[in-house]
Amino acid sequence: MRPHNGAGIAATAVRSAPHEVPRIPDDPAGFPRIPLAVQDTLGPELTRAAEAALADAGVTRAEAAPMGCVTASHHATAVTAQYIAAVLDGAGPRWLAPQCFLHYSPHALTGRLCIDLGLDGTALTLTGPASGVDALGYAAMMVESGRCSSVLVAAAHWPTPPPAGPDRATRLTVAVAVVTPDGDRARLTGWQPGGGHPAVRPATDPDTAALRTAELPDVTAPLRSLMSWHDGPDRAGMQLTAAGSRLTVLPGSRG
Repeated sequence: MRPHNGAGIAATAVRSAPHEVPRIPDDPAGFPRIPLAVQDTLGPELTRAAEAALADAGVTRAEAAPMGCVTASHHATAVTAQYIAAVLDGAGPRWLAPQCFLHYSPHALTGRLCIDLGLDGTALTLTGPASGVDALGYAAMMVESGRCSSVLVAAAHWPTPPPAGPDRATRLTVAVAVVTPDGDRARLTGWQPGGGHPAVRPATDPDTAALRTAELPDVTAPLRSLMSWHDGPDRAGMQLTAAGSRLTVLPGSRG
């Protein structure tokens, strides 16, 4: 595949609504039948947003086959880990639904999208506070290098743990962008990954300590900003930033 001079955004989609995190049943016999948060809520929401973005970009299922996929998630799959821990600490492993472990890793989100949409291109998952910006930047690099003809970028934010008390609903937000060589809504350039993930920064770094104690950053924010920017009156360029990573957005042909 030949390299391209640039990459940009062809379409975006966002879905955001409160969703209840499944409860641990009082009767252990109910464990294998409990809805799984990632499998039954987060995965379908991501797929619906991706389908909307692809339709907006005019990409059919057959045309989507060679697309790459990059997802960004901080701790969106932590609800599965919490469910596993709660069952193991309570009723015990014999009541643990085995399919939980299929949705334990953040890469399960990427795999789910690729399977649901029939994507055969390069697929990867980014985590950490800068992952939303870095997913867009990495997708642009993949398109510019010719590694993929286009890339689906998806991000998910689901604050965990859920609140205590009878209302266990927390807002789940998913955002998707279609990155192509001729993105007509916005052009992406100047990606500078910042290495802001706590795992690669010294424990004594004050920013690292802040990231561990502060509320989880919403990694969908950069994709949502793209949508708001395109739909708003201001067509000047802007810069997306998160945890040291930077990406410049310039008007596309429809800007």
